[in-house]
Amino acid sequence: MRIATFNLWNNPTCWPERIASICATVKRINADVLALQEVRTYVEGEQGIRVAEQIANETGYRFYVFLAYPDSPDEGLAVLSHIPLDTSDAIWHHKMEEANYCAMRVTFRAAGHTFGLTNVHLNWRSPDIREAQVQAVREWIGAGERYELLCGDFNDNPQSEIYRDLTAHRWIDVAMRGRGGDEPTLDYVHNPYLKQDSLQKQPARYDWMLLRHNEGSVPFISKVDVFGKTSVTEGGVLPSDHYGVLLDLDIF
Repeated sequence: MRIATFNLWNNPTCWPERIASICATVKRINADVLALQEVRTYVEGEQGIRVAEQIANETGYRFYVFLAYPDSPDEGLAVLSHIPLDTSDAIWHHKMEEANYCAMRVTFRAAGHTFGLTNVHLNWRSPDIREAQVQAVREWIGAGERYELLCGDFNDNPQSEIYRDLTAHRWIDVAMRGRGGDEPTLDYVHNPYLKQDSLQKQPARYDWMLLRHNEGSVPFISKVDVFGKTSVTEGGVLPSDHYGVLLDLDIF
């Protein structure tokens, strides 16, 4: 089973070319379940077709959920899936501080097991806010399912306090267990959207995929990879200022 996460960069830069590149990239990686961050609500303006729906239609996904932020309804989080989704929810549907409006969650069944997948986009300004968000997300997930996936744009690196917090609570960084994937997802050297900041910032791995499982039900991580590093369309543009991360998981 392939799971992937991708920040689409909600920015008008080269948008018509980038949405084509996004769709081509999504189709190429062909994840069974795909978590998306910075998803613009509508293709054009404030009405019409939703961006998540357009991507699903153009890439063959039968199931998708898009949840707009209540405090910023022009953007949200989405999950696209080839597997039927049993439930979907957002952290802001619960009694949470507005600063913790950072996550959505779905559950689905595959290979005879139930999975939970939580898709996050953490605050980029403040480490303190990110720490509070991670704590809120952990408490929201609770015991969860036998297999839990936590992925998205954490806006921090693996030397951060939030990373230490998650790994201390049994979340496994799949890039440390699989073959590959331990690469920058914000590439200030090669990504053309970020090169203007290359003198001030170093490449960083801000997009993570983490796994938690019950004792005795250890899955096999067969592959971890970073995608979106090259153009796959005639327009020659990259899909985003972020690269995505994919995980191939074998469940027994």
